[in-house]
Amino acid sequence: MSQLADKTLPLARESQDDIAQLERAFSLQNWRYIDIDRQERLAGILNRWPLLAELAGAAQYEGQ
Repeated sequence: MSQLADKTLPLARESQDDIAQLERAFSLQNWRYIDIDRQERLAGILNRWPLLAELAGAAQYEGQ
């Protein structure tokens, strides 16, 4: 794993912890958090790796 990835993983975990704390503090049971940054990174990964995108599409198709 690259050094950059090692530095970003703790930040992602911290932001998830922050969201969980907000949910508990304000009793947000039905609140749906959407991580837009994560969605954009995933879309970029799928654009760079066409075979991975194809496999992800096949997995979604089987799940329906």
